[in-house]
Amino acid sequence: MEGARILVVDDEPEVRDAIADLLRAEGFDPETSSDSVAAAGLISTSAYDVILSDIVMPGLSGLQLLSLIKARTPSPDVILFTGFSTRERAMEALERGAFAYLEKPFDVAELLERVKQALWKRKLENGNGRR
Repeated sequence: MEGARILVVDDEPEVRDAIADLLRAEGFDPETSSDSVAAAGLISTSAYDVILSDIVMPGLSGLQLLSLIKARTPSPDVILFTGFSTRERAMEALERGAFAYLEKPFDVAELLERVKQALWKRKLENGNGRR
């Protein structure tokens, strides 16, 4: 989906860069942030369609970042991921409004599918998907 604005937030450079490279290979041009506090600043000044964020990070957690994002109108869809998964954390993320929740290491096909689903949903909500 051409022109989609995607932000990838992860304090681990290898994970952040791998996700960004994967998205670029699919034709997207993602922005990245290694810091959740800096990401919150980016989110407050720029409009994104989808945000992918780790949950466990220094500064703001991914769940705290999700709360800040959901306070915006309109808010982008958020896909959260973590290597420290529990059923409770997954439920909390979804209850707080995350579009999807993935466990690391995640399947790259599933990650791409979730991003595409979020973008398709956004397109339909904006009325661009009507025939």
